[in-house]
Amino acid sequence: MSAPVTLSLSLSPGYLKNFPPPTVMASEYERIRRQCLKRGELWEDTEFPTTQTSIFYHQSPPFQFVWKRPKELATNPVFIREGTSVLDVVPGKLGDRWLVSTLGCLFLTKGFFYRVVPADQGFDTALDGTNSSTGYCGAFRFRVWWCGEWVEVTVDDRLPTVNGRLVFAHCLNSGQFWPCLLEKAYAKLHGSYEALKYGTTLDGLADLTGGVTESLSVVGGGHINKDTSFHVRLLARLLANTSILTAVAHRPTTTTGTIQQQQQQQPNSLTSPQPNNKENNNNNNSLSSCNSSSTTTSNGLTTTKEQSLQQQQQSSRSVTDRLPIGILVGINYKICAVDKVDTLTEESVPLLRLRCPYGRHGESTGDWSRGDAKNWETSVSVSAAERERLGPDQLPDGEFYLSFPDFIATFTAIECVHLDAETSRDEPTLQGRVAWITRVYQGCWQRGVTAGGCRNNSETFHINPQLHLIVSDADEVVISLNQHSVLEPKVIGFSVYPLPKLTGSDLINRAFFKKTKSLVNSQYTNSRQVSQRSQLDQGGYLIVPTTFEAGHEGSFTLRVYSTQAIKLKLVDMLPCQMKPTLIRAPPVINGYSTQTSDGKNVAQYEAVFLQLADEHRTVNAFELHELLEACLPNDYIKSCANLDVCRQLVLVFDVSGLGRLKLTDFRDFMASLKQWQTAFKSHTKEKTGILRAERFRDALHDVGFQVNNDVLSALILRHMRKDGTLRFGDFVSAVLHLTVAFGTFDKRDPLQNGSVKLTLTEWLKYALMC
Repeated sequence: MSAPVTLSLSLSPGYLKNFPPPTVMASEYERIRRQCLKRGELWEDTEFPTTQTSIFYHQSPPFQFVWKRPKELATNPVFIREGTSVLDVVPGKLGDRWLVSTLGCLFLTKGFFYRVVPADQGFDTALDGTNSSTGYCGAFRFRVWWCGEWVEVTVDDRLPTVNGRLVFAHCLNSGQFWPCLLEKAYAKLHGSYEALKYGTTLDGLADLTGGVTESLSVVGGGHINKDTSFHVRLLARLLANTSILTAVAHRPTTTTGTIQQQQQQQPNSLTSPQPNNKENNNNNNSLSSCNSSSTTTSNGLTTTKEQSLQQQQQSSRSVTDRLPIGILVGINYKICAVDKVDTLTEESVPLLRLRCPYGRHGESTGDWSRGDAKNWETSVSVSAAERERLGPDQLPDGEFYLSFPDFIATFTAIECVHLDAETSRDEPTLQGRVAWITRVYQGCWQRGVTAGGCRNNSETFHINPQLHLIVSDADEVVISLNQHSVLEPKVIGFSVYPLPKLTGSDLINRAFFKKTKSLVNSQYTNSRQVSQRSQLDQGGYLIVPTTFEAGHEGSFTLRVYSTQAIKLKLVDMLPCQMKPTLIRAPPVINGYSTQTSDGKNVAQYEAVFLQLADEHRTVNAFELHELLEACLPNDYIKSCANLDVCRQLVLVFDVSGLGRLKLTDFRDFMASLKQWQTAFKSHTKEKTGILRAERFRDALHDVGFQVNNDVLSALILRHMRKDGTLRFGDFVSAVLHLTVAFGTFDKRDPLQNGSVKLTLTEWLKYALMC
């Protein structure tokens, strides 16, 4: 039996002499900028060209887009206008309100803003290179959390316009172009502007912060209800951690006299929304905000303060949804703090302090708002000291107090972003808070290896990735599963099972899932992220992330957030050879020996072997191919009689290095072949001669090999057919490959330490032999 293995590869000292030393590669943006400044030309992004397909890939709009650079749209374009405290981004005629709301959240968290939108770029430096460190070259870069890592996205600054006006997200009055260009970078990642309409605010918040998002329903649901004290405790607890909390209100719809809250699609909502519902993004809306001076807009129009305010008010009345209390519909309000006001009647009134990125235009007009003179009256309601402490008049534009009854009656959902210590350290508003403890696993669903599907697929569910979670103390944890398939997302979800004790390193088998009831089951949705908040006691748990359908492939990131110490590791078996896979044929007595797969004696084929053999009674791979074609009885068995299998078979037995097979070796192979056929047939239930890839590991186990996911993945990639199955010849080839691999390693590791040291020549030789 082979011990668990590790490999140490030793390279000769002179091996790297022809290669440059390892260095930190400069970003693509820096390379582009230097190249453009040297040539004196503006950059054009060939990966995201100025064509119709970059905007729409399904629809064909009735007008033609003209791509223009900011300097063609405004006299003095600005990338970021420093000192701006109020956002004035609007979605435009074709933009998406969810993205605008996401940009508003980013705008209110300056630490994350400058991580995503580097400030060392702009339009104020000419191509002559007078400022080589920040020279304008027509290219801009942004950083986005994408598929489990931070990536830098570079785009040129050509923007789609119709009749000389921007039609996607842009600033209404401030003349800033970072929203337009960030939206373009986001569209580049998604493949087109049109693809953004399928996004959600939760997706955007995750991509622009690197955190885990979840949605808690304000109305109903198991975690949030109309109990004010519960809201106070929950929000206070969340605000004590490194979490960004926002609240959003959606348009109420009247149906047969009943007011029903029409909620935005929340992939991880605790009120179990229907899967596949996407946010309605057919917005021709414009959101407005107040500005204090005459500015040049991103449309190239100059407006005064009064004209700007008038335009915003007109826009608000015509297209922007506003609730009677003054709250903007579909816009995420940042929850800054939970507080309380002590009134003169000795009543303690809990309050929320919120902030709207659009300034006073989006503030509440309800109780305890900035303009609520009745409640803030010092001689009647509150003391002067209490009013001074809370300072409703000194709050920044857009920041206001709201009573909990008004909050519950107004907002639909609380959307949270949870951040670990590393991610949150650059955000000033999160300093001093308790950081979430995070554990991360990145893996994949591979057909035949780890793509077992949901619990409906009882025969294959156990092959999904299995993650062992250890919780040190009882806590409410957040589990988040994020798929990396953006353009063609799969329906994904996960289940959590109790696992009191895990002995050894073996995978949890099919029987465990058939007799053990799951503790937590997330919803299954084709959203990019599925999150679930769960109360877990101290102990061990098994997390199984899956696609809904078996065989669907994709990569994913699973993260667990907790305030207590936790551990997370992959459950997988160690590769080893449990028993010899090659058996010795019994000696020939009176011309008879063991039977082959067709029931005939090997001795009957000795004459054919000797006829093809050389004077040393050996055959090469080509002669062995002819021999097997003659010996094996039918197509089912004869599928292993191909030249590749013959070459691999010679490598298994050859000790001379000449590539020759002896008669005794041939007898041993034929005897072993019968044993392999028995193992193969026991796992081909549906159709004789065809092995489903999901049962490949079990068939190898019966032969004598225990393989982990990495080894099985390599075998599947080499031997699985297009229809997800293997024939007997594929199975025999895999067995021979493993026989050579384990045999080679065992020769180099006689003491079974599980580690060998190889030179480059030895490594190449053995790798090519396997």
